Amino acid sequence: MRYRSFWRQALAAVGLAGMLFAPVTANAGVIDGSQSAGGLTVYLGVVPAAVVKGHPTGHPEAEMHGGTPASSHSMHITAAVFEKASGARIRDANVTAHILEPGGIQRSVRLQPMTVAGALTFGGYTTFARGINYRIGIVVDRPPHMLPSQSKQAPHAMHRKPPVTVHFTYTHD
Repeated sequence: MRYRSFWRQALAAVGLAGMLFAPVTANAGVIDGSQSAGGLTVYLGVVPAAVVKGHPTGHPEAEMHGGTPASSHSMHITAAVFEKASGARIRDANVTAHILEPGGIQRSVRLQPMTVAGALTFGGYTTFARGINYRIGIVVDRPPHMLPSQSKQAPHAMHRKPPVTVHFTYTHD
């Protein structure tokens, strides 16, 4: 009986040591990849461009946004935009990623509409240096739309919703 207890404790100690000294991956990627504001919910994804480049020739994703960049730090940013209340996917928007690096360096990437697995999302390529925390602001600008008229004789009024911006933090390792 004592013999079994010794081996259980030894096995537990080895397991604990293995967890403590095992290599772990660094914390990289989008922190909290879902943000809501202004009645919209935006999901942000950032994947290496090489993932997209891995598609076979002729595959629609292999040629999106003019083809995959060659840089080893090239990343593909994707943003899926939904109405928060209904969950309906937004299809008619201009979407831009505003990227802020430490030191105030800024750049913008227009995210183009794209269809992946039958679902519309927005995406574009950019580069990220390793080991830097970036702030990414996703701006969703929807076109004006006609409001329903209260009477048959009054003209329809155009209604423009203000652009909505949500912010994410991203670290590239």
